[in-house]
Amino acid sequence: MPGDLDFAGLCWRLTNVPHRSNERNLIAPLSPCPIIGGMADTTAINMDQYRNVLASQYLAASEALFSGLQNQKGANDFHFVVTLRSFIEYTRRGIWFLVWATEADLLKAGKATFQRPNSPPLATMDALISEALGDGKTSHLKQKLPGINEPFIDCLHALTHGNPISARMLVIGLKGIFDIDGLLARAEVDLGVFRILLYRNMLGQDFDSIWKILGPIHNQPDAMRANVFIAAHQLKASGKIEPSMGAAVNPTSTPGPE
Repeated sequence: MPGDLDFAGLCWRLTNVPHRSNERNLIAPLSPCPIIGGMADTTAINMDQYRNVLASQYLAASEALFSGLQNQKGANDFHFVVTLRSFIEYTRRGIWFLVWATEADLLKAGKATFQRPNSPPLATMDALISEALGDGKTSHLKQKLPGINEPFIDCLHALTHGNPISARMLVIGLKGIFDIDGLLARAEVDLGVFRILLYRNMLGQDFDSIWKILGPIHNQPDAMRANVFIAAHQLKASGKIEPSMGAAVNPTSTPGPE
């Protein structure tokens, strides 16, 4: 069933992107996705288009990481939870740049470094998303894992960096600590939230109305999948994406260049 759009191949090949202002033109690469690269062409775009450029970069990375999660589940649980940490970072940061970043934040993004990412802490961004979905301004990433008594996101961080607690978790067994199946299902829904926000914003829909769509379905994987398909189909049909770059694929699969 056709559904999602090929953002890894698409990168920045959009026409007639809806925007709220034309006050400032930026020079941005036609192909900004770092995992693709290789294109030196540039084009003048406005600030709202640049916001979508940045978000599409993050979505492409999130898609790639989600594909890794699918492949690693049941095959390498250690690799799964380490990748999950990155997936959470990319989805939250990408949504923040898309929805909440100011023009000043966007301008700084091109000069950001590891030490100065020019975006809020992960839990802060997660809490903003939670509030927008109607769950209150709190981050579930801070919930403590039973038996470990450390916040969920800190446990993922420890496993990524090899802190002493991570060695103990490996001895206990990751399946006894993490609900791998549930985490993969949650990741798919999180990815759906990101996709719908970007797709519908490209169609000209305001974020307040998009969050109203997402609120009732953000814990319903089947409904989220269906709404991703609808938004992707509408965006492709709108002509705002070059048809040759809008590959129709299964909503749960990972897009890639045609």
